[in-house]
Amino acid sequence: MEFSGILIMLMLGLRHGFDPDHIAIIDGVSVRYATTKPWLAKWTGTFFAVGHGTVVTIIAVMISRFSHSWNFPPAVWNVLDWMPGILLIFVGFLNLRMLRTKEKYSPKGWKTFFLPDKLKKSSNPMAIVLTGVLFAMVFDTNTQAAAWAYTATSQLSTTNALLLGGFFSIGMITTDTLDSTILHTLMIRSVNNNTVLNYRRKLGWIIVYISFIIGGYKILSRLVPSIELEESILTMIGILFFVLMIGFYIFVLYAGSQRLNKNTHGN
Repeated sequence: MEFSGILIMLMLGLRHGFDPDHIAIIDGVSVRYATTKPWLAKWTGTFFAVGHGTVVTIIAVMISRFSHSWNFPPAVWNVLDWMPGILLIFVGFLNLRMLRTKEKYSPKGWKTFFLPDKLKKSSNPMAIVLTGVLFAMVFDTNTQAAAWAYTATSQLSTTNALLLGGFFSIGMITTDTLDSTILHTLMIRSVNNNTVLNYRRKLGWIIVYISFIIGGYKILSRLVPSIELEESILTMIGILFFVLMIGFYIFVLYAGSQRLNKNTHGN
């Protein structure tokens, strides 16, 4: 149980919070609640990440206790290794198509297609938590797989697995909360709908780049194993990516404030 292990889990959580499917569901729910329940729109990301992170932590603990008795065929792991890259490329093309054909763009992820309509339209805060739970239990195969594998191969105790799962969840809650809070702030500050629409389009292009870069790397590293990067390098890239995303959010808020001041003084 070293500090590096905790840092890796925290960074996995921070990066996972920017998963295209997370952004898509948080964006959609926040906009839907903006007029009916503005206080809930601000904390959509938090509710979603709490449900998601709880399941991840529980599964991490279960794997630490029972993984020694599991024996999956190699073919299963091969399929799981290919799926994240393929799905990310699909998400990239899905959002790219929408950015080019729709004026009022909103982020899309492949997992949102599997959510029940009742859950999508519910105004209950627990529906957001349950959505996060379903994402973790049924749909997620990407960063969580890395988290679970780390826990299993480290042969950690239940307490340590709980701690690692907790730090993974803290990272994810941080980024998902940031996402919904900034969107909510823009919706409050904007004098017209263009500010939010511009933000969503910028976010859409980021989703496209993320999906193609990460998805392309995952597929290429499966085809050519020699290009696979070391874990330490991937961690540093994750840190850089997080810093760039924070910079993007700061820029968006600053630009929104400048636009609001300009409109206020103009009037």
